[in-house]
Amino acid sequence: MRCEANVSVQEKGKWKYEGNCEIKPIGRYKLNPKVELKNINSFRAIAKAIDYEIKRQIRALGTQEKLGQETRGWDENKGQTIRQRIKETSSDYRYFPEPDIPPIKISGQWIEKIKAGLIELPLEKKKRFKAEYNFDEATAEILASDKNLASYTEKVISELRAWIEATGDNWERQKNKLAKITGNWLISELFKHLNKDGKSIAEVKITPENFAELVTLVYQDKINSSAGQKILEIMYKKACAEPGRSGGDPTDIMASLGLEQMDNKAELEKVIKAIIEKNPKQVGQYRQGKANVLQFFVGQVMSATKGKANPKIVIEILKKLLPPKVDK
Repeated sequence: MRCEANVSVQEKGKWKYEGNCEIKPIGRYKLNPKVELKNINSFRAIAKAIDYEIKRQIRALGTQEKLGQETRGWDENKGQTIRQRIKETSSDYRYFPEPDIPPIKISGQWIEKIKAGLIELPLEKKKRFKAEYNFDEATAEILASDKNLASYTEKVISELRAWIEATGDNWERQKNKLAKITGNWLISELFKHLNKDGKSIAEVKITPENFAELVTLVYQDKINSSAGQKILEIMYKKACAEPGRSGGDPTDIMASLGLEQMDNKAELEKVIKAIIEKNPKQVGQYRQGKANVLQFFVGQVMSATKGKANPKIVIEILKKLLPPKVDK
């Protein structure tokens, strides 16, 4: 690319706009000539050249140095503009005015209006995702890198916010945890299916409402992680197999497959007592201080309940029912 810019520094209060934004001197003030910056090959270089030239002309005016109408180039190595040739009159340019394009005065208000109409770029979206949803660096970068994915993420979070507020709870108190679950399930679980089939988020018909509902089931501990993955897999396959369909309601899928977590402490206690009685060796190991044996019992309970037991409640009951550890 080739960029050009005209720079002309004038003394404050000694000129005015007239007619179609034409600059006119006030009183006997004589306008300083313009300097053309020619054939600059990048936006970064043109910005540096303009900044340098403004400062150079201000210094010249401060020392009473006479400014001339000239063409200058940009020396990237020296970081300064370099004179190329002098132009004394308009005939040196061999140009004529463009009759169909009047001078344009760019106001601050116009600039702000243009800024307001610009789309949010990925870098700014990433910064906002980190600030607004407390996403970590990696999660924010992935979710903000694709506009369809970013839009889907925000629609899911919007549904979650509506759900929290409908319950009368405070969104600000719970948004970070819900946003984290959303990010994890999008990147780790939904991407698993998308990557396998070479699809993008724009091709997936699972609605943000249904995905948000799946997140609420996980958040409320109504299902565990493995049940959630099974439900999402069914939603995904159904959405792909039936064009125009949303993939189904996660709560209905949970109920139809009996995947809802067991939270009934009385029922779980019966199962856990039976498992403890069948495994005296592991009970003895736990009592001798082998804390990791606890996970063996959790696994046995999950197997006995076909993965439906709430792990948090299982651990709570196990610690209550297992004999105390021996002090060494």
